[in-house]
This record gives sequence, structure tokens and C-alpha cells, in this order.
Amino acid sequence: MRALRIGLLLGFRQIQRASLWTTILIIFVMMLTFLNLIAVSGVLVGLIEGAERAVRENAMGDIIISARDDEDRILETESVIKEIRTYDEVRAYSVRYSGNALLEANYKERRDLSGERDTAAVIVNGVNPALEDSMSNISQLLRDGEYLRDDEEGYILIGAYYLKEYAENFGDIFDTIDAKTGDTVRLTVGGVSKEFIVKGIIESKVDEINLATYIPEKEFRRIFGRLDRNADTIVMRTQTPEINAQVAESMHAQGLDTYAKIQTYEEALPKFLIDIKNTFNVLGTFIGSIGIVVASITIFIIIFINALSRRRHIGILKGIGIQRNVIEIAYVIQAAFYALTGSALGALFTYGFLIPYFEENPIQFPFSDGILSADPESTFWKFVVLFIITLIAGFIPAWLIVRQNTLNSILGRK
Repeated sequence: MRALRIGLLLGFRQIQRASLWTTILIIFVMMLTFLNLIAVSGVLVGLIEGAERAVRENAMGDIIISARDDEDRILETESVIKEIRTYDEVRAYSVRYSGNALLEANYKERRDLSGERDTAAVIVNGVNPALEDSMSNISQLLRDGEYLRDDEEGYILIGAYYLKEYAENFGDIFDTIDAKTGDTVRLTVGGVSKEFIVKGIIESKVDEINLATYIPEKEFRRIFGRLDRNADTIVMRTQTPEINAQVAESMHAQGLDTYAKIQTYEEALPKFLIDIKNTFNVLGTFIGSIGIVVASITIFIIIFINALSRRRHIGILKGIGIQRNVIEIAYVIQAAFYALTGSALGALFTYGFLIPYFEENPIQFPFSDGILSADPESTFWKFVVLFIITLIAGFIPAWLIVRQNTLNSILGRK
């Protein structure tokens, strides 16, 4: 402890007497190293998290109720909905009916009846417009036109990927029709056909929305012959995501799992997305580790030059009885000061500015609104690695200088 106290005193004295601009430069380098370690992996992981967030907010919700593996639809849907309404934790929900149909455009203008028809095989979602909007804010995703209303019939919303005007940017990979807002299209299911007016175009970075059409639930059940009222999916939004598992467990306890499969968003998340996130995190950490190597070399050079220039002073300290480990501690303290100060400023900048900034101004990737993801636990362990490597980089040059002969150090001889 005595050696540590003396080492601390010598270390802070050296920091106080060092050049102010040199100290600022070293701290700035350490801050940039910390930011590089956190921000690179944070942007890569945030790319996937942005996509996950969009899927959660606009498509899947916090809790998903779907058909059991041995059933086609949710059994006793009306009873399940009544039970859901009793949960104060459930802020919003939407009942969805889904089916496949053929959507046709320009059939009235087609003169050659034997010619190729302008059709596309589409996924049709039957929803209650008000409930769906309260759950997924789908009305905010309109590229053109207006949202559906509960008191209207004969209107349809079409996902952007089904329209040539929007899908051509992605190449000829989607089954599309040539239609726009206000046009009349024909929806055919088996032998049943009905005309709809295109009321709006929906465009999102979530494929489940771009590759879907929406009509009112009542019309869906008439066209598809769904007289039993059993839905395909029920999605829910809870008051806070932290209670998802608790609410799902409560639903299991109430016996709702006898009618349907109940999953939280995390449980329903495809495994490949989790694997991609982990891979991006490893990749970002690897890239950031290059910055750690550069920073450790910088610290090594600075401490070495500092110790070499103070070689005579180190020799005098040894000559008056200061132990070698005390001098080594003094230089390690310097390295620790640079690492702690630079990392603290980097963490303050990350959590105080960068994360809030990217929350308000996400990076516009083609398939997601990228954010900066910086998990506090992961950040802490990356700081620990950076701190330990910096201490080692500060200790080695001090050890090399201190181990030299005391008399040679005082006289300046090699």
C-alpha cells in the first residue's frame, strides 16, 4: 500500500507537469479509440435492430397469437378476444385474417380478351381499420392516398411491391400490376370476384407490409367465406415491452394456449436475424480492436519517450531509495488516467449525444432505419479490455527503463 500511495503521488505529479496539449491529445486519441470500439459495432448491430424495431412496431407487435401447429386458424377467436380485452397491460390489439387472391388491373381497358392479363398473386389481410391503425400505425406508412375507414366498403390498400411504379426499383422480382390510387381493381378468390377502388399505397421497410393488401374485415370474410370468424393472427401491443413475457405467461395460465400458440416478439423472431446481429457484433468488435492496437501502441510510444527523457530523474529516484515497482506504478497511473478520462468522455458522448441523435435521425438504409446500438453491459466489458491493454502498454516501457543500471541512468550512459 505504501508503494501504491507513493506511485500515485508520483504519477499525478507527472501528469500535472506534462504539457497540457500533449495530455489533451492523448485523451482525445483514447476517446476516439473508445468511440471506434463502440460505434462501429453499434452501427452494424443497429442496422439489424432498426429492422427489428420496424417489424415490431408496424407488423408483429409485442405478443403474437397464431394458429397452433395442428390447426389452420385460431380456435374460438371470439372467446380469445374477450379474454384479451380484460388485460390492462394490453394497450392495443388487431385481429387479422389472411388469404391468397388474384389481383387484376386494367381489365376494363383490355381490348384483346385473349391477350395477357395484368394480374398479380397477392396476400390479402382483412382487418378492422381502427384497431389495426392503433396497433401498427399503418396509416403513417401511406405513400399515396388515404387510409381505410370503418364505415366504408369497396376500398383496398396495396403494398408498394405489388405495383410496377414502385417495385421496378428492385428489378423484375415481384409479381406486379399497373395501377395507382383511384383506379379500380378486381380481387378474385376461387370463383368469387369483387371490384375495389385503390384508396392508398403503403410503403414501408418491412417486407410483410409491402407484400400485402388490406381490406376491411367484413368484406374479407364474405369474399373468402370465413363464416366461423376464426382469425389467422392476433397481434398485441403492451404498455411496456418489459412485461411481454409476464403477460404471455398469464395468458398461458388462463388456458388460451389450448386455442392458439402464444409467443412474445422475441420468441417469434427468426433465428437468422439473431445470428446476423451476433455476426455483425463480432465483426464490429474485430474492427474496433484494430483501434485498440493503435491506441496501445500510441500509449506505449508516449510513455516510453516520456520515461526515456526522464531517465536521469528515474535514476535519481532509484538512488535515493525509491523502489522500482513504485516508479513503474507511477507510469501505469498515467496510462490509467488517459484510459479512464478518454473512455469517460467517449461514453458521455455516446450516451449523451450519439444515441439520442440517431434515435431522432436514423441512418437511412434501404431495408431499415439504422440506429446506434450500445448495450451498457457490452460497453463496460469493451472498456475493461481497453483499460487493461492500456495499462500493459504503460507498464512495459516503464519496466524497460527502470530495469537499467541506476548509475548509468544518472550519468546518462547507455
